[in-house]
Amino acid sequence: MSSAVARGVETKRLTQAWGVVRSESVKLWSLRAPRLIVVLMFLLPVVLATVRVLFVPLVVGTDLDADGTSALFESISVSALPLAVLSATLGLIAITSEYTDDSLAASLAAVPSRVSLLLAKTLPAMGLSALTVAAGTAVAGWMSSITLTSRGYTLASLDRSAELLLSVVAGAACFAVLGLAFGALARSAVSASIVFVGIILLMPSTLFYLGGNWVPRFVELLPASALQALTTRSPAEPFVLEGTSASELEPLTGFAVLASGSVLLLAAAVAIFVRRSVHLEVSRIGRQSRVSRRAMGVESSARGLNFMGVVRSEGLKAFSLPSSRWLLALSAGSMVFMAWRWAGTRNAADILVAPITAWDLAAQTFYEQMTAITGGLALSQFLIAALGAAIATSDFATGNIRPALSAIPLRGWVLAAKTGVAVTSAMTAGAIGLLLAAIVATPIQQDQGFPATLSASIVWISIGKGTIALGLVAALGCGVGMIARSPSGALFALATIFVVVSTLTSQMERVTVDTPLVWLTNIGRIFPSGREAAETLDPNIDWPWFQFGNILQPPPGAQMAVLFLWAAGSLASAWVLFRRRGV
Repeated sequence: MSSAVARGVETKRLTQAWGVVRSESVKLWSLRAPRLIVVLMFLLPVVLATVRVLFVPLVVGTDLDADGTSALFESISVSALPLAVLSATLGLIAITSEYTDDSLAASLAAVPSRVSLLLAKTLPAMGLSALTVAAGTAVAGWMSSITLTSRGYTLASLDRSAELLLSVVAGAACFAVLGLAFGALARSAVSASIVFVGIILLMPSTLFYLGGNWVPRFVELLPASALQALTTRSPAEPFVLEGTSASELEPLTGFAVLASGSVLLLAAAVAIFVRRSVHLEVSRIGRQSRVSRRAMGVESSARGLNFMGVVRSEGLKAFSLPSSRWLLALSAGSMVFMAWRWAGTRNAADILVAPITAWDLAAQTFYEQMTAITGGLALSQFLIAALGAAIATSDFATGNIRPALSAIPLRGWVLAAKTGVAVTSAMTAGAIGLLLAAIVATPIQQDQGFPATLSASIVWISIGKGTIALGLVAALGCGVGMIARSPSGALFALATIFVVVSTLTSQMERVTVDTPLVWLTNIGRIFPSGREAAETLDPNIDWPWFQFGNILQPPPGAQMAVLFLWAAGSLASAWVLFRRRGV
């Protein structure tokens, strides 16, 4: 009798657990963003695989190597990183969506066990990512194998291709867990997205930029490098983040690093999630809401509505967000730190080949000063773009967009005020950070053998161009934020614009060079980059627009124009959509 009762209790527990998982699955799928992500996760590997094998030459006689294993493996693994980022977005949405709409307290009332609730959110995100990636990658591999076989190539055995496919699926599932864990730890879509993008996409290239013998070994322990090791199979070329080197880890070791990191981070998220008070988070959002409502009341009926009052209102709301202050401080600090690190690792005697002429030393000093001052924009540009997105989406995140538009019915004024606050804040912090970077780097460069001076024209040109570039980046972030109307969506869109696209196009350069598809690589060259826009070309250097193989390489002056067009285009699109869409 007791065994029967025990079996009944166990069956009831399993039924309840399955009900919780099913409920979380329905909630996740009811959102619009996850459905869009699933479509992208299926189509992306198919498109990238098609590009990889479309112009593979036909095997005729013995002129070409008939082994198509490399092309097949590359067509499968080329989409591993973007699929992993999309999977992480899915996991992040699964947890932060309830913080955004304040429904987490209701979920905990229905499921008192916080561990069960967090695990129930993890399983649908992992499962949806794994199934979608498996389907898309399988179709991509099938199309690639048919194309290569029809052109006379021999391929690896099916089990090796299946192993690589499973590696891509496993990497996507691990990143879904990472995204959910980051969201549970941060309790905010903005904070979680910034931390995720910083650790996954920006930290590896930043560390390689700073240099050091310890960097390659440390970077191999980061998720992006572990994913690259997991999804690389010989003889295929590895696909790595731009500015980094390929990991030397074996695929199994890469999986162990990625899986263990995901499990440990999820365990930390569970431990903290169990002890945190949800009501504190809800009250924090309530306080921000009250501050926003007070800010909306700055226009009295006596004074009437005026644009400067709208700007003051948006400025008060923007700086009531802790993330705004942190992003500005981190942006300025990163520029100073990277300038200090770059200047300390560059020695004139090690860089220049003897005999060193005065012209060589002057040209190298020009480059060193420019790079030390503007190099920090590689990291700070995303922080500033995130600032613009946070300011633009703050009313949507706190639910104050309707009261805001009731107080200020002119939507164009609202967008212009938000953009003005973001741009002014970014340019102020940027000018301070760039000036401090020049002050810190110049004496170090003098000690390293460069005749660097603060009065050099390149110093002030770099500070001016860097300040303008950061202002345009903030405007771009604000435009993307108003289009997305979601903090996490806007931040991942900005990460795609600034990091993912450039990485993908650099990976496809070898494949598309001297083919009709070279324009795919060239598209990546016209994506915005604050760092490249802030650079200045040495007047003695001739810079052709097209490099070897018809690869487009716009000069720094053109990059500033590209950044301006992106900022203007995003704001124009945001204005049109903001006027026509309901709130």
